[in-house]
Amino acid sequence: MTRVRSSSRGRDRLVATLALVAALVAPAATQNGNAAWIAWARANHHPIATINASDGDTFDDLQFFKTVLKDRRLVQLGESGHGVAEFNHAKVRLIQFLHQQMGFDVIAFESGLYECLAADGTSATLPPLSTMRNCIFGVWHTNEVLPLFAYIRSTQGTARPLRLAGFDTQISSAAGIATRPAFFRSVISVIDPARGDRAQTSDQGFIQEYQAQRQIFAKNNEAALAAFYGGLELFFQEHRDRLKAHYGNHPAPLIAERSAWSMLRFMEQLRASLGGPSDRRSSGRIRDFGMADNLTFLANELYPDRKIMVWAHNYHIRHDNSGTSARTPTMGQWIHERFRDQLYTLGLYMDRGTSAWNDRAIYSIDPAATNSMEWVLANTGSPVLFMDFLHQRPGDGNSWMFESTSHREWGTNALTMVPRNQYDGVLFIDRVTAPSYLSFQ
Repeated sequence: MTRVRSSSRGRDRLVATLALVAALVAPAATQNGNAAWIAWARANHHPIATINASDGDTFDDLQFFKTVLKDRRLVQLGESGHGVAEFNHAKVRLIQFLHQQMGFDVIAFESGLYECLAADGTSATLPPLSTMRNCIFGVWHTNEVLPLFAYIRSTQGTARPLRLAGFDTQISSAAGIATRPAFFRSVISVIDPARGDRAQTSDQGFIQEYQAQRQIFAKNNEAALAAFYGGLELFFQEHRDRLKAHYGNHPAPLIAERSAWSMLRFMEQLRASLGGPSDRRSSGRIRDFGMADNLTFLANELYPDRKIMVWAHNYHIRHDNSGTSARTPTMGQWIHERFRDQLYTLGLYMDRGTSAWNDRAIYSIDPAATNSMEWVLANTGSPVLFMDFLHQRPGDGNSWMFESTSHREWGTNALTMVPRNQYDGVLFIDRVTAPSYLSFQ
């Protein structure tokens, strides 16, 4: 604190008192940062009372979203790290609110397209834990996410069931993918039973060998695998009319065709991941382009009249990741181009505490650097808050939103970006902890 000199003892006391009040109200970090940013952020955020879902919740503290998300059909819910208990809690509650009060009827995960769509078909009868493990990646197999699957089950049989979907080209669940060979066989056999039998054997063989050898198997058998899954995709395309006549409004043929397409993208990704540095960078681009096309498929073909929520990492949903210091285009760039007027993208960020890597190893997160985006949000005085970017106009108090500003992925990796170019809004949680993980299957 800077000492102020004055010839007046009363003035000295007044200055000291005001300085003490400021120190008590604001974290010490604000003393050396941009005071205008802090003042603006304190006046222009929405505090959130709780992140914990509960029966009979009226969501009084989330009502502002009805204005913010008005006329938006696609809402992307990000996270700066996968291993954050509070992110999971907050998104589960927000999904319930969006489903119950804003008409969003599909939750689409950054997980396998086939696995999640298949899990949706059995979500009314299987235990929530089984549905979760049949669908999403293990990074979300936590006690904080499990209530979402219990909620999904509770909505089945109602007038507005919450549908479960995935958009990743990768395999996310060993249990879920195990049913795909028989699924391919059932659809193909409508046209050609013998080919259906062969397809089941081939797909089952790939799954078993991939699980044993991973990328090496895909690389050593790339030509054969590309021919097999490319042939399946072409078969489903050539017989769309006959399959449509057989299945009517049931989406099995669409899912089968898209699953084969996804495997072609997965083969490309695996090949690139085993190459040199430039190939490995292109591996991520291949995956993200595939995810963008799969999400587009969900929005335009499978659920053209539904409002969709997306659960994914911030990295994948940003509008212009190539405009950050990472310089790599990701899914959100293509989704932003295709759905701008229907889209609202919400990044989730944290300031301090503990989190977990994808291997469940726990690490510490120190408070963010002065004048970073998280620093601005942490100094609002609200431990959990939402801040809208989309509807703001630039000024001195929010210039950080419109200029290159530091932020952190996983709470540790500093990057620079123009926040408003990347997100429509941010949900911020000051202090976080690692999740309570369920045992490996």
